[in-house]
Amino acid sequence: MRAPHVFPLVDTDRRERAVFCALAVALVLLRGFVATSYEGFFFDSDQAIVGLMARRLSSFREFPLFYYGLNYLLAVEAWIIAPFFWIARSSVTVMRLPFVALNAITAVSLVTALTGSLRLRPALAFVAALPFVIPTPAAANHLLELAGACVEPFVYVLILWKLRRRPLAFGAVLAVAYLHREFAIFALPALVLVEWRHWMPLTPNGVTRAAWSAAGFAVIWLIVDDVKMHLAGGTLALQMASLRGQICLDRAGLIRHVRALLTEALPALYGARPMPLSAFRMNSPVATGWPIVGWIVLGALVVMLVRIVVARGRAAPHSCADGSFHSDSKFGLYLACVGAFTACAYPLSCNTGPGALPLFRYLLLALLLPIGIAADFFQRERSALLRRVVASVIVLWAAANLFDNVRVVRAAVADPPGSEHRVLVDHLLDQRIRYARAIYWDAYVVDFLSRERVITASVDLIRIPEYQKEVDEHAAAAVMLERLPCKGRERVASWCIQRP
Repeated sequence: MRAPHVFPLVDTDRRERAVFCALAVALVLLRGFVATSYEGFFFDSDQAIVGLMARRLSSFREFPLFYYGLNYLLAVEAWIIAPFFWIARSSVTVMRLPFVALNAITAVSLVTALTGSLRLRPALAFVAALPFVIPTPAAANHLLELAGACVEPFVYVLILWKLRRRPLAFGAVLAVAYLHREFAIFALPALVLVEWRHWMPLTPNGVTRAAWSAAGFAVIWLIVDDVKMHLAGGTLALQMASLRGQICLDRAGLIRHVRALLTEALPALYGARPMPLSAFRMNSPVATGWPIVGWIVLGALVVMLVRIVVARGRAAPHSCADGSFHSDSKFGLYLACVGAFTACAYPLSCNTGPGALPLFRYLLLALLLPIGIAADFFQRERSALLRRVVASVIVLWAAANLFDNVRVVRAAVADPPGSEHRVLVDHLLDQRIRYARAIYWDAYVVDFLSRERVITASVDLIRIPEYQKEVDEHAAAAVMLERLPCKGRERVASWCIQRP
């Protein structure tokens, strides 16, 4: 049989790599077009709060550390957005642009990392990265959902791999990653698993590496803890308490949640389950998902796993003299482990279960599972025929996702998704209404879209107490924005405006 399709890095065809990196960027721009161009497509109060944090930061009114009202989710997104709000007026489009760029950078980084670490040809590296480059429309838009974290955990996973030989920096970045989005912590067990010889605590090297990593983690933790104490009061122990409160471990519930993961959440994430985008609060008539493609992909994944296990003890041409792969060659396995650990943690959440809408924000890193499996397969497999068959299946999968993304773009261009909240805000401004009350899912969208010219307090879930206080101080002038069906003569879009 022929040797795996690998080659020395010095022989990399730079033009081929540039072509596929450019193609990856183009696909990312395509899948991000609708969410970036149409504020009425996928924007809610969770995302509006990040925008409000960025607006306050850009005007130096506040320096948010965590997502408003939570003891977790570092305010990294707000800090990324703030410089763009210095340059341009705050809007949904301006909010999205840096994260479209971050998605593109991540896609290119995946392709180049797979090319460099695994010595894959750029074409095969690109094929392996396709589950991230062009996922389903629902997953693609969740990679732009600015509700605390979207694509950033992927960035942390890639950075942590690069820093694995620098334990102090590794620990520091891991602390930031964990405080930003707790799922990024799965990079640690994944790395320990694939490089266990370097991390074994009983060896001098393992003890030293673990100690320096713990030191880097502790330094960042203590700094953030001190800043939190001064800015908002309380310690990071509140974060741990918040996360523990979201974990359910009862046996019967766990079994149901695992079943939901395998039959509902993962199929929806990978596009093997038909789902209307409206179920994800996306303003589109398009339903996506291809069950037949999902079954074909599942078959290919099984074949890849079997072949990887069979080839595990076989030395590749770029392996070490003792038959073991060099450290970089384990990059694919590292990605697969991060994705697998993420999927395994998903059923532990109290917020998931049978019949519930899949929570993609808890599951996005599972996109790395097929990427890592495919990359490891392409690295090890000696049969050119099997490589071509598997690559064809992944391309078919990506083509189905691309077709669905194009359908979403065409539907949006033909009938632009309107924003009822924009209609409401325009009416409130025209009527010179300065203060209002509304449910959570309306209040903070109005605050952001009006650029805080209409201060709207939430009547249920409160994230920004200052708005509550300001509206209470002007209660005589505050209107109530009541959702239809409702009683009232002054109706705008889906609301009745109840004046005091």
